[in-house]
Amino acid sequence: MVKPFLKIASAAFCAYFLSWLFVYKTGLNSLAIQSEDTLPAMFIPVSIIKDGTFYADKYYEMIRDKYPHPDDKSFEKDLTPFYFKNVAGHYISAFTILPGLLALPVYVFPIVFGMPITFDNLAVLSHVSSALTVSFSTGFLFLLLRKHFVQSQKTALLLSGIFAFCTINFALVSQGLWQHGPAQLFIILALYFLYEKKWFFSSLFLCMAVLSRPTAMLFMPFLFGVSLIKSGGFKFLSRYLAGFFLPVMFFFWYNQTFYLDISNQGYASQLLVNWKGRFPEGFAGLWLSPSKGILVYSPVFLFSLWGFVISAKNWRKNTDYLLYFLAAFSYTMLMGRWKHWYGGYSFGYRMASETIPFLVILAVPFLESSVFGKYKRLFVILMVFSILIQLAGIVFFDGIWHGAYDRGFEDTKWLWSLRDSEFVFNLRRVLVKLGFLERACTACLPK
Repeated sequence: MVKPFLKIASAAFCAYFLSWLFVYKTGLNSLAIQSEDTLPAMFIPVSIIKDGTFYADKYYEMIRDKYPHPDDKSFEKDLTPFYFKNVAGHYISAFTILPGLLALPVYVFPIVFGMPITFDNLAVLSHVSSALTVSFSTGFLFLLLRKHFVQSQKTALLLSGIFAFCTINFALVSQGLWQHGPAQLFIILALYFLYEKKWFFSSLFLCMAVLSRPTAMLFMPFLFGVSLIKSGGFKFLSRYLAGFFLPVMFFFWYNQTFYLDISNQGYASQLLVNWKGRFPEGFAGLWLSPSKGILVYSPVFLFSLWGFVISAKNWRKNTDYLLYFLAAFSYTMLMGRWKHWYGGYSFGYRMASETIPFLVILAVPFLESSVFGKYKRLFVILMVFSILIQLAGIVFFDGIWHGAYDRGFEDTKWLWSLRDSEFVFNLRRVLVKLGFLERACTACLPK
């Protein structure tokens, strides 16, 4: 199993990193850093290696001058950018620190051997780190599927390919130090050890997923339910609870040492104030919005819903699938209440990306059923279309569409427009470029 894991992870990494490097170096897409949300994680490894701290004090002015607070247009207000917290005069990430910690191994040698600390250099390292994270997730998902869900290696490879290239893991999660990459990695590891009946490691990685992305806490009761079924009783409980100890202790240590108080955590101030999404719009939008929907950006997941329907016919035997469907369904309901359910300046269904491992697993009953052969052609078409959408994201996601149409969370009609959807907007960009090329070629023809 080691060789297939390494081959899959290596192939995914090359596709992720080289696709970005190509469009970046050729000027097709000059966006090196997808969002300010990823900036603190880019500098956490630097601060740890050079200064032994999570504080970004030495680099704060350099970061702020290049990416100031959106309301700080003239630099006269000197507002602390939203992605940092000012804690007793120190600047620390307003988001979770796990993405930066996972990037440490990539940063160590370049920084130790004197690499200059510039945005360009760190952008490359951040792309390497994020690509590796999602690549390892793909490899571990293959192991999980092959050992515990499907008999055919070909089916496991197919599902791993869907995870890697038919979802926003390709165009977004693997292209920056978002929280979603580590969260997915730890969710998959939690599932892998759950089916291996290694209860300590299953709960440990599930807790690490929560430290990466606090909303992953919603998955806990569903994975606990699967663990309870697989263990056949509560004998596993002591080992399961023990797995939470190290992550929780780590959280309290860095919170007390660097944030000084739980209220200084970036999400603490948002916990009770930002659930302003209009239900059911946000929930429906995460599934169906022309510019943000799961089934629009990854239409192959239609077969995941079909897989759930197939499994539900014998739900007592397929309780796992029922719980995974409820996990994905509940998560999109929760995130649909978040005022920025559409994910701000991002590509696709970012706020629901933690559901991707569950949606991939839910496709298993369909692929293993007798109806797959009948609808295989449609499955392949939607899979190819999903990949093309992600390739379009690699080329075109540069914030221009958001800059043109984004009106924020108070007026969300822009998220439901077909004419001005991100896909149609990018199609118009292609036509404009083709028109320019045609005029240029015509001008070069002899008179």
